[in-house]
Amino acid sequence: MASTLHQELTTLAEQGDYSQLSRKLLDLSVEYTLEPSTEQQIYAFRKAYLYATEASKPSLEDGARNLVTAVKNIPFSYSNRTDALLVCDAKNISKRFLNGRSPFMLRPLDVQLKFGEITGIVGENGNGKTTLLRILAGELSSDSGNITYPALNADDTGWYDVKSQFAFIPQRIPRWYGSLLDNLRFFASIHGLQSAENTKQIEYILFRLGLDKFRDLKWSELSSGYRLRFELAKTIMRRPKLILLDEPLANLDINAQQLFLQDLTFFARSEKHPLSIVLSSQQLHEVESIANNIIFIKQGETIYNGNQTEFATGRVTNTFEVTGSFTREQLQLIFKDYSVKIEDAGTTTVVTVNKEINNDIFLQTLLSNKISVSYFRDISTSTRKLFHKDI
Repeated sequence: MASTLHQELTTLAEQGDYSQLSRKLLDLSVEYTLEPSTEQQIYAFRKAYLYATEASKPSLEDGARNLVTAVKNIPFSYSNRTDALLVCDAKNISKRFLNGRSPFMLRPLDVQLKFGEITGIVGENGNGKTTLLRILAGELSSDSGNITYPALNADDTGWYDVKSQFAFIPQRIPRWYGSLLDNLRFFASIHGLQSAENTKQIEYILFRLGLDKFRDLKWSELSSGYRLRFELAKTIMRRPKLILLDEPLANLDINAQQLFLQDLTFFARSEKHPLSIVLSSQQLHEVESIANNIIFIKQGETIYNGNQTEFATGRVTNTFEVTGSFTREQLQLIFKDYSVKIEDAGTTTVVTVNKEINNDIFLQTLLSNKISVSYFRDISTSTRKLFHKDI
């Protein structure tokens, strides 16, 4: 019987998802020892996908089918590993800033980061997300508590060796000079990748992150999204254990966001080089779609810190975000028999009702009362509802 991974590859090929198929195959080419001919086929398929035209798209189907056949007898072990050993264990850390008109304090909290997991730090601007991220990255000292790195041999090596296993990508990408390719070559060489290994790793990361067609471009010739991909390319090449990203989604369009988040998931759960990834963002729904853990910070106070799937499990209400042709008074009248709370969230209306009103009942009630709905989302188990001022 085919392994879970083989079945996944087959499904991707059958569904025509050549983007994900080609990226997964490229990752397998660096995680396992493949026949040189198979490896060449994978790179050729990825290149064909990246440079596909309407006329060449039909050939991708044959290429996908041939590659799935070529790897079907390779004994891949695919377990979505998550190592129990903590990459980072921070206890009771805090930070106080007294300068300026509005003193700020990130209040004490604990953070545990594991291999194979993604942790999202969410909240509004100016609430302490970047402060926490910089403390975890070793860029800023904590005023209290302590941080250890059990998986990084922190007891046997100095702080510099430990910190060299981190990668911090700031929101504002620093400017670089020369071509993208020359910068990757230089970065790879100073991190010990020489000659053939240097070339192999650069070719992998260029094709893996869709940067091949931009290899000869300079900083000023790249969009902010591709500058971010360049930073991620540099980071992945040196195989850190912990990657921290500050607002990486801020300058990406919706399609680029989805692709970037999917790549982060693939890299975090790598079989050979699992990572712990931490990212801060206001793009809440997108982060929750991939995060194992969520840390929600509001005015320096940690409102929630735990597994994303466990948020609001003990709730007694359901909360829905909705837009449409209705008034606040209409909603209050429709749900008058329930303990309803209605909040104007700007572009949407947030309605909180008794838990017995699930999303199906809520929508059916609106429609049966001739209410036209243009947008709806159930946020009962999302930290989205923590953004509202009176919760």
